[in-house]
Order: sequence, then structure tokens, then C-alpha cells
Amino acid sequence: MIGIILNDGVSNEGNGINYVYSAFFKLGYDYLLIPLTNIDDIKSKIDRCKGIIMQGGDDYKDIHLSIIKYIHKLDIPLLAICMSMQALGVLFNGKLKYIDNHKDKKDYSHYVNIKKNTLLYKIIGKTKIQVNSAHKECLEYTDLTVSAYSNCIEAIEDTNKKFFIGLQWHPEKMIEYDKLERKIFDYFFKLCK
Repeated sequence: MIGIILNDGVSNEGNGINYVYSAFFKLGYDYLLIPLTNIDDIKSKIDRCKGIIMQGGDDYKDIHLSIIKYIHKLDIPLLAICMSMQALGVLFNGKLKYIDNHKDKKDYSHYVNIKKNTLLYKIIGKTKIQVNSAHKECLEYTDLTVSAYSNCIEAIEDTNKKFFIGLQWHPEKMIEYDKLERKIFDYFFKLCK
């Protein structure tokens, strides 16, 4: 079973942000919704899961960092999206910076370059893809491996783990029109079976 960490239901702009589970529903995967309650309750739910997806949102909180630390310690596969990717990067000595040209509602916003010899490249099989974009901050640096970039860091991974990836874009919003994004979820789910 895949655990999906829920966030506050609406962003500062009034957009719904608990949408990963609807993508999983469409893909037919089994999942467990894990609300942001107290850390002990969250840990007990994480213990029941073979993999965890952390969603986007406005700004990360200390509890997001605690969740990532726990998942990392247990070596549970993690897919961290947008704000959760930023929290992942910050946890590993990263720093965020404001960026003003990465927020829109288009299906494709810009290209990202994927580095070879990364798990992300192994999954997607391409060095350049188009992605959507909906963030106001990005990682300036982190100790994790940067696996994709545009004019900012777009994906990071811990190469010492079987799957510990953060993506700045929203693959869950693209699965109905982009087969490459579907590959990310299919690989993740297969690994977690």
C-alpha cells in the first residue's frame, strides 16, 4: 500500500492541493490517506506502507521535515512533489530562493534537463522533457544529487536509497496526457509492491 501524506486542503491562491490521491484513484493503485495530525499517529500509518508520496502545498512545516527524516531512516521509497521536494532538499542542507517565472496553469510550462546516471533518467529514459510548473520558490542548493534542472533545481534524489526522489513539478496532474509522467508512478508502484 502507498501512503499519501495530505496537506491543508486549499492553497493561498484557493486551489485544491490534495490531488495526488485522485491521480492514484485513476491509476487504480491502493493507497492510504495520511492526514497531518501528530507525528506519532503519522509514523504509525507510515509503518503500514511500502512507499510514501508527499504532496505539494504552499510552505513546508516542521512536521514535513520530521516525516521525511522518519521515512529516510526506514528506507521507505519516497516521492516528494513540489513543496515536499523543497522540504526534502532543505532537510539535506538545502536553501530556498524566490523565483517569479515558474507559476502558471499550462499543461506544459518549460523544459527540464535530466542528468544521465540518475534514477530519474533510468525511469524516464530521456535527457529533456516538458513539465508543468506551479511554484514560487525553488532550491538554490542541497547536499542531495540534483537529477534534473532548468534555470533552477527541478529534481533531486538520494542515490544511497532505492527510491528517494523529489520533483519540483506535478507529475500527478500530467498522467492523463503525458506517458513519461505515468512512468514515474508505475515505477514507484512496482518498486513498492
